[in-house]
Amino acid sequence: INIQDVSVDWLSANEGAFNAVVRADAPGYTAGKQYFEFNLASAYDGRTTLRKPATWTGQRQSPGKVQQASSEKIRAQTQLRQALDDAQGAKLSFDEALDLFARQNDTYHKIFRLQEKEFILDTTLRSATLANDLFNQSQEVFKENIDRQREAAAEALPQMLIAGLAAGGDFTAPGRAAIKSIGSGAMGLVEGIQLAANFAISALDFAAETTKAKLDFYDIPAAERNQAVIESLNALAGQFGDLSSHFDTINQRSRDLDDKQRALTALLAQGERLQAERQIFRQRSAAVIQGFRTRDAAFRIFRNEKLERYKSLFDLASRYSYLAANAYDYETGLLGTIRGKAFVNRIINARALGVVKNGEPQYAGSNTGDPGLSSALAEMKADWDVLKGRLGFNNPDAYGTTASLRTGKERILPGSDGDSNWQDVLQRGRKDNLLEDADVRRYCLQIDTGDGLPVPGIVLTFSTTIAKGMNLFGLPLAPNDGVLDVSSFATKLFGLGVALEGYRGMQDPVANGTAVTGAGGISPVDPTLSYLDPLALSGYPYIYLIPVGTDSMRSPPLGDASVIRTWTVNDVAIPLPFNIGGSDFSTKQLWQSSDSLTEALFAVRKHQAFRPVATTTAFNSSLYTGSGSLQRSQYTNNRLIGRSVWNSQWKLVIPGNRLLNDPKEGLDRFIQSVKDVKLHFITYSYSGN
Repeated sequence: INIQDVSVDWLSANEGAFNAVVRADAPGYTAGKQYFEFNLASAYDGRTTLRKPATWTGQRQSPGKVQQASSEKIRAQTQLRQALDDAQGAKLSFDEALDLFARQNDTYHKIFRLQEKEFILDTTLRSATLANDLFNQSQEVFKENIDRQREAAAEALPQMLIAGLAAGGDFTAPGRAAIKSIGSGAMGLVEGIQLAANFAISALDFAAETTKAKLDFYDIPAAERNQAVIESLNALAGQFGDLSSHFDTINQRSRDLDDKQRALTALLAQGERLQAERQIFRQRSAAVIQGFRTRDAAFRIFRNEKLERYKSLFDLASRYSYLAANAYDYETGLLGTIRGKAFVNRIINARALGVVKNGEPQYAGSNTGDPGLSSALAEMKADWDVLKGRLGFNNPDAYGTTASLRTGKERILPGSDGDSNWQDVLQRGRKDNLLEDADVRRYCLQIDTGDGLPVPGIVLTFSTTIAKGMNLFGLPLAPNDGVLDVSSFATKLFGLGVALEGYRGMQDPVANGTAVTGAGGISPVDPTLSYLDPLALSGYPYIYLIPVGTDSMRSPPLGDASVIRTWTVNDVAIPLPFNIGGSDFSTKQLWQSSDSLTEALFAVRKHQAFRPVATTTAFNSSLYTGSGSLQRSQYTNNRLIGRSVWNSQWKLVIPGNRLLNDPKEGLDRFIQSVKDVKLHFITYSYSGN
C-alpha cells in the first residue's frame, strides 16, 4: 500500500469522510497505484503536540482538566495511528491477494494457450489419420472391383475369338462375360455402399470424439475456471470488505481525535476567559472600591438606553457650554482670575443640565451644590448684557491703520538705497515648496495643486503687538510707523488688506477716479502696456495672511489695573447637526472627538486667498456706512473678523503660481519689482471702562 498524502485538513461539511482517489499531484505519485486520502483534524501533527518541559519532574497530586484533556488527545492520536497502521496492513494483504489473483490468471491463460495448441495439433493429426484410413479403404474397394472387371473381359474375349475363328465356336461367352461383369459390378456397388457407410460411421465417430474433446478442453475447464475466479473474487471481496471496515475505524478515530482536540481547545479558552474575567473583576472591584463614595449608585443600577442618550447629549451640552465660556473669556478677558477659573471649572464639573425654560437657561439654586449648566449660562448671559454697554461692545472705535514691513519691521530705508536689503529679505522668505511649512499646509485653503508638484512661493513672518512706545511690530516707535494705542483693552480685526507697492501689472482702480466722477467728469482709462514690461506680473494676484501664533489682549480696566491675557486660538468649525446633504469634510482634523454629530466636533477652518493691491490709496477711507456700522473695503479680507490684532506670529504667503504660470519666473519678477509690503488693518476697539 502506498499512502502518499495524508491530509490534515478537516472539512466541517464532511467530517470524518475519506475518499479513495488518485492524486496525480501528490508527492511521490506513481501511476497504476492506489492512493487513499484521509481528512484528519488539524491537531494531528506530532511536531506540534504539546509536551511538558524536561525540567518539569515529579507528578501532580491532582491533575487538572487541561492535563487530562491533553492525555485524552494523545491517546486519540495513538489510536488513530494504530487504525492507520491496521488499514495499511489490510491494504498490503489486499494488494498481495490481488496480485496473486492476477498472476494466477496470467498463468492460466499461458497454460490454456499451450494446451490449446496441443489440442489443435492432436485434432489435426486425427483428422489426417481418418482421411488416410478412408482413402485406403476406398482404394482397396476400387482395386478389387477393377480386378473383377479385368477377369471377366479376359474370359469372354478368347472365347469370342475362338468362336469366330471356328464357326462352331461358343457364342455364349460374351453373355457369360456380361453376366460376370454385371455380377462384379453389383459386387462393387455393394462394396461402395459398404464403403460409404464406413465413411459415414467414421465421420460421425470423429465428429463425436472431436466434440467431446472440445467440451473436455473448452467448456468444462472454462466453467471450472469461472467457478474458481468467482471464488477468488469472493475472497478478494471479503478482503476488500475487511479493508473498508478499517475506514470506518479511521473515521471514528479521526472524529475521536477531533473531539479531544475541541475539548482541549474549549478548556484552554475557558481558562483564558476565566483569567480575563478575573482580571476584569479585579479591575472593576478596584474601581468600585476607589470611587464608591463619589459615584451615583442609582445611575449604575438603572442605567439604560435613555440614560446613555442623556449622557451623550449632556456631554455635548457641557462641551458647548465650555466653548461658550471660552468665547466669553476671549471677548471680555474677565475669566483669568481665580474666581473666573473656578467658574469655568464649575461648568466642567457640572453633572446636571439645570433648568431650561422655553430654550432659555435659568438660574438653578445656589452655587454651593450643583446648579447645572443652565445656571452658568444664565450668569454669563446676565453679565454679558451689562458688559455690552460698559465695555463698549455696542459702541466700538474703528480705525484704519497701515504698517510697512520694509520700514516698520525690517527698518530698511525707503528709496533705491534700501532696495538691495529689501530684496534680501524677500529672498530669505523664498521657499521652493510652500507645502513643507506645516502652518501653510494646515491653514491655507486649496494651496496644494493636487498633482504632487512643489508650490514655490514667499513666506514673510512677523509679529504684531500693542505696547507703549512700540510700533505695531514691537519695535521702538519711529516716524511714519503704524501703531495702535494701549488705552483700548481689546483691538480686533474687522478687515485686513495688503498693498504690494511697486508691483507691476496690478489692475487697481484709478487713483483719482472717484474725484473725477464726483465732479461730473469721466476719467480716462489708463493705457495697458504691461505686456511690454519684462517685470510685469498677473493683474489679479492672490495671497494668504494667516495668524499662527497666540492672540494677546489686555483685561478690561474695570478699576485701575489691567493685565495682559494670551489665548491659543484654534479656528475650528462646529459640525452640522444632521448634514442632510451628506457632504464630505476634511480628513485632516485638529483632533478626534466622539462621533456625537455628523462629523468631528473640531475641524480646522482654513483661510482663503484674497487679492492685494499695488497702493494703499485703493483702500476705502470711509469706515462707516450711513447707518453708522462698519463697512467692508473692496480690497480687504474679512476672514479674520473678531481676531485680535496682537498676535505673536503672522505669515504672509505669496504663492508663485498666482503671479505667473511659471512660478519661479513670477517670484523672480516679484522680488525685483516690489519695493514694499504694507498691511492695512481695519480695526474696532473697546475701551473696557
